[in-house]
Amino acid sequence: MSEHKTLLPKTDNPPAKVKDSGIINLVKAGKAVYNAKNGELLFLPEGELALREVKTVLGASLSAEGFQRVDCASDDAIFSVAERFAREWREAARSFCEERGREFRIISWDANAGSSFAKAERAMKSIISGLGESAFVFVEDVAPDAERTFVLASRCEAGDVGGRAGFFCESCGALRFPDSPFGYTPRQPGAEEPEGVPEDVETPMANTIAELCSQLSIDISRTLKAMLYVAADGDSKRHAVASFVRGDYNLSMNKLARWLERERGLTGLRSADKAELRELIGEVAGYCGPVGMPSHVVTVGDLSLVGSKNTVAGANRPGYHRKCCCHPRDFDPPIADIAQAAAGTPCSCGGPYRACFARELGRLAIIGLSGAENGKVKKLSYRDRDGAHDFPFLLDGSFSAERITVARHSDAP
Repeated sequence: MSEHKTLLPKTDNPPAKVKDSGIINLVKAGKAVYNAKNGELLFLPEGELALREVKTVLGASLSAEGFQRVDCASDDAIFSVAERFAREWREAARSFCEERGREFRIISWDANAGSSFAKAERAMKSIISGLGESAFVFVEDVAPDAERTFVLASRCEAGDVGGRAGFFCESCGALRFPDSPFGYTPRQPGAEEPEGVPEDVETPMANTIAELCSQLSIDISRTLKAMLYVAADGDSKRHAVASFVRGDYNLSMNKLARWLERERGLTGLRSADKAELRELIGEVAGYCGPVGMPSHVVTVGDLSLVGSKNTVAGANRPGYHRKCCCHPRDFDPPIADIAQAAAGTPCSCGGPYRACFARELGRLAIIGLSGAENGKVKKLSYRDRDGAHDFPFLLDGSFSAERITVARHSDAP
């Protein structure tokens, strides 16, 4: 009888044209083979055991949080199961997880966004705990059509599978994506200063923040930046949108678009061209500010403006800016979290964010009634003895067992 051996072709040679250290380490350990022709990762016996371990953890973690394990093969089939049994079985027929190849599919319906959020948070924490990976975190992100989105992620290097631009805080280790919510109001420079008297000053050709700072010899954090857009209502009527952030911050169009849809019912956000600006606002491009903005313009200010003092903003007339603008004394637009993270942006702990890459391992999105009405999700509803019950909030997502396995073999911090 021949001796049984497990195929474990270890090698010192990394696969050609592969930058991902996780894939390289799997191949060198004899756990996988990389097919360069189609970019497919082929798991060998030891690698299949590692992949199976991840699948076991995912299944157990999700089941522990009330997600019923099913084998339905499609989202429509899962909806059919939920619709069939929701009346009699209630919660048990509204939350499902399913193993599909190397992914775990998640579908769950809830009566409100709060319960969906709590369920998503518990699921993420349970998965991280089960994997025992301190480097894995869940990061909130902003995605189209979703009320809230959470991403399971880990630090990685440029070129790694699933990698995307992100930022990490050197002080506390927090990780975020460019469109992640800030969730806090940054400290304002000059917060202890007395409020000055507003004054319009001539600033010829200062239609950029850099030129404005140069002419007035001020720090960029003491300026207010205006971005102008156009969005449409349900009748396709165009509306001018003026958004304001602190000069050293950038605007997130994804976050602004979500706010406009949720709070104003406006969609199709896009940059306004010069002709539209003249038509909707006037000849003020480069010199827009929140003080004296026409009432028909939809305005929104970022959290970075709350409590700001003695900032410089556009005076809404060509060639002029207004000094000593203070919030809320001089301007008080609706406030929302619409800024985009960038290198140097302060974390909630006070430390600076630095550019990095993060590997997306899975995500859960909470999709509200608007998504269902647009036919983008299945709206689960049923009528019981007490009347109609709707469950318009869908928790929708998936986790990649393959990416998680690769990330666990990665050299990235």
